[in-house]
Amino acid sequence: MTRIVLILTLSLPLSAMAGAGGEGHSATELFWKGFNVLLFLGVVYWFARKPVGEAFNRFWQSLSEEVERSEQELMLAKSDLKKAKEELEKAKVRADESIALTRESAQAEINRARQHATDIAERVKEKARETIEIELKRAKEELSRYGMERAQEIARQMLREAFSNPEIQRKYIEAQIKVLEERKND
Repeated sequence: MTRIVLILTLSLPLSAMAGAGGEGHSATELFWKGFNVLLFLGVVYWFARKPVGEAFNRFWQSLSEEVERSEQELMLAKSDLKKAKEELEKAKVRADESIALTRESAQAEINRARQHATDIAERVKEKARETIEIELKRAKEELSRYGMERAQEIARQMLREAFSNPEIQRKYIEAQIKVLEERKND
């Protein structure tokens, strides 16, 4: 504070001398004004150099610290960005693997379903064959029975017609007697 008061007391008389010249600006007046300004700046420099220097140093240090902090934050941000990119790449790889696994699983499931459907179709065909064979066998048996019954009826009819003739009856009886005699002799 004392420095400021000293500066003001020294500069006031000099500025009063510079302004005492009147209305015009003479060379002497300009000289004194310039001298006063230089003297004022010299005094300010002499008394204020240390606080101003310290203020500039503090300003420079705070600015340097801010820049260093900003650089550190930038480095951290770059590091975080790099980690995030790596995680993104890992996530993409995991997603691609999951998609591939899902496709493989889906294809395996489709193949299993196809095989199951083929197996069922084969079983149905086999059952149909068995059923057809059973029905065919039954139909053959029925047809065979029907044929035998029909043949018996026709044979009976033919025998009735044939045995209605007395000549055929006589020949049949004679043939039967011969068979019985041969059996007896054996």
